[in-house]
Amino acid sequence: MHIYLNGEAFPFFSGTSLGNFLQLSGFADTKGIAVAVNNQVVPRTQWGDHALVPEDQVLVISATQGG
Repeated sequence: MHIYLNGEAFPFFSGTSLGNFLQLSGFADTKGIAVAVNNQVVPRTQWGDHALVPEDQVLVISATQGG
């Protein structure tokens, strides 16, 4: 069973929260990102409470500056 982060498969471990998964993936402390699970944005305040399930699609989007 897997969780997908930006299209790349990662092993799924039962009881994994979005916050824990992002910590393990190196994104938890990154500023200027938005995270969606299965095309639904999850506010940063809910990352620790959002339980992931097998085959979830996690998308991390970084804000960029341009002109």
